[in-house]
This record gives sequence, C-alpha cells and structure tokens, in this order.
Amino acid sequence: TLSMLLARPDLLDDLVSTLALAPRLAQILARRPDLLEALVSNAIPRAPELSPSVTFDASMDAWRRYHREQSFLIGHRLLHGLLPTDQAAEAWTSLADETIRQMARAAEAETTRRNGEVPGRWAVFAMGKLGGGELTAGSDLDIILIYDSQADDAQTWFTRLTQRLITALTAPTAEGALYEVDMRLRPSGRAGPVAVSLSAFRHYQNEEAWTWEHMALTRMRFVSGDATLGTEVLGIGADAISARARSDRRKAIPGDVSDMRATLYREKPGKGLWDLKTAEGGLIDIEFMAQKEMLLRARPDLIRPATALALSGLAEADENENPGDAEAEDAAIPEGLKNRFCRAAAEEDGFEALEERLREVKKRVHSMAREKLQLKTTES
Repeated sequence: TLSMLLARPDLLDDLVSTLALAPRLAQILARRPDLLEALVSNAIPRAPELSPSVTFDASMDAWRRYHREQSFLIGHRLLHGLLPTDQAAEAWTSLADETIRQMARAAEAETTRRNGEVPGRWAVFAMGKLGGGELTAGSDLDIILIYDSQADDAQTWFTRLTQRLITALTAPTAEGALYEVDMRLRPSGRAGPVAVSLSAFRHYQNEEAWTWEHMALTRMRFVSGDATLGTEVLGIGADAISARARSDRRKAIPGDVSDMRATLYREKPGKGLWDLKTAEGGLIDIEFMAQKEMLLRARPDLIRPATALALSGLAEADENENPGDAEAEDAAIPEGLKNRFCRAAAEEDGFEALEERLREVKKRVHSMAREKLQLKTTES
C-alpha cells in the first residue's frame, strides 16, 4: 500500500481528502485497506455468481465483499464530485435492490433445503426511502414480504424464509454486515407476522389501515420474487388508497396528515440549518404534502413511490409547484467540505451565500407546508 501511494501522488491527495472529509469512508478504509486497489484500478467490481449450490453462509460473505466495494466507490465518487447526488441515490438504491434479490434467492434456497419445496408465490417490496429510490449511504431498508399460498404450512415456511432474508441482510459475519432492516411498515406492525399472506394484506388495507399506513403505502415498490404477485399487490394497495378517497374516510385525511406532521415537529424537532429531513421546510414537509395529495385524489395513476415523480405527476394534474429536494448530514462542517457543497450547488459566492440560499428554500417550502397541510403549530 505504501509503495502504491508513493508511486501515485494524486492517489495520496485523494486519500487525504477522503479521510479528512468523510469519516464513514475513512472507517471503511481503515478496516479494509485493500479497497485502495479499487480506486487505483478504476475497474467496475464484478458481482459474484451465487448459484443454488453455494452455501447460505458463503453467499452472505461473497455478497458482502462485493457490496462493500460498490458502496465505498459510490461514496467516494459522490464526495469527489464525480457522481451527482441524485445519481448516487439511484446507485445506492440499485445496489440495495440487487442485494435484496441475491439474498432472497439465497434465503429461498436455504429454506427449501431445510423445510421443503416452496409452497406458493412470494414477493419482497421496498417501502420508505428504499421504495422511493432515495437511499443514502447509511439508510436502513424498509421491506415487506407478502406470499400467496393455500398450503397448510405456508405461514411457517414463509416466516422462515423472511427470517433468513433478514439474517442475510443484517447478520455481522467475518465480512461485516449489509444493512439494518425495518419491517414495521407491514400490516399490524410489530404485532403482525413477519410474512404477510396476500389475503391478509388485502383485508388489512381495505378494512383496517390507518391514514398514515396508506401514506406509507404510496412508497411501496416491488423488488424481488414473483413479478405477477408484485403487480397484484401494488394494485391492491392503489385500489385501497383510492377507495379511502372515495369514501367517508376522505374527510379525515387532511386532519390526520396535519396531526401527524405536528407530532413529528414535537418529537423530532429540527437540529439546525443542515437538518434537511425533519426540520421546518425539510424533506418530511415535502413528502407529507405529496402523500396527502395522493391520498385525496382517488387516482391510482398518480400514486408514485419517488417523491419527485409524485410531485411531477401532481403538478401535471393540477399545475402544483414542485418545491424541490435536498438532504445533508447535520454536523460541524470542515472548510474543505463547505467548498465542495458550494461547487455541488453551483454557488460561486461562498458558503455563507449557500447557507442563505438554503434558508430561503426551507422558508418557502415550510410556508407551502403550513398552507397545504393546514399546520397550526410547528417546532419554532
């Protein structure tokens, strides 16, 4: 490694700036210095071939090595201005999608080996940021597994499949872990089974789901498994959302959304200017505005998982304005990183001008949120 750095002064400069500006990448490099070779070679990492003959444990380790290298390279390119923020989110989302597909196949093979043949169809769905294609480097994965089977042992079999999938995604091995997984957005949350039958999903969404659960459902996206089942489930979700808008429950939607946003202001107040998620004028304001409109429209064609696409569709429908999108970590910002923020935002007048620009954007977004969400109280 030392000889490599001595032979490549540009690589040394790259390494110093990475260590100084990106603690997460620095920690990865400290644990896995072999990743320097990936920077030198500029080669695209090759995904391992995980055939059914590869053991479950070997599949987990092989994919973790590939995932670590891919995730590091995405973060490195983003840091050094080689990858725009929206493309980085797409890259991290694509990596997570492929990880779920590969680990689900490995989990299915292991469950088949231990518990017999698959007794029906199954599909894995992304929710939250993963569903919207908006992952960042440290995002959790919100997922749901839904199955369709009349077999007597179906619940047991698919529960074991789901548990093995969670293990494949979260368990720390000698090669590390992949993600934290959150399955609380499934019907009945923690109180419900980890694997949800198609009939139970249909009944819950049509008869029991709360407004906030249908808000979450707008971000549902098929990832892995039986594609026909995936289409069927998404159709059930869209129909349930539309049915709410056509029923007496519609009149409760604005108040429910407003109450939920006010609760989040109290429970998760903003942490400063660079908190662009929960603070006034942040991403949550934008997401709530989009989701409220999707719930009110009774139009399945306007239900889109990605917030930007949802806003675009709503704007086309009634000329609503698109307030935009952004996200950042709340932290003490080093001078070098300030300069990178300015370059990324095409702000030539320096960091203070960028901060002022951000304040104005957040102010406009929050003003719009106060009007459209009928907010009475906020964090300030």
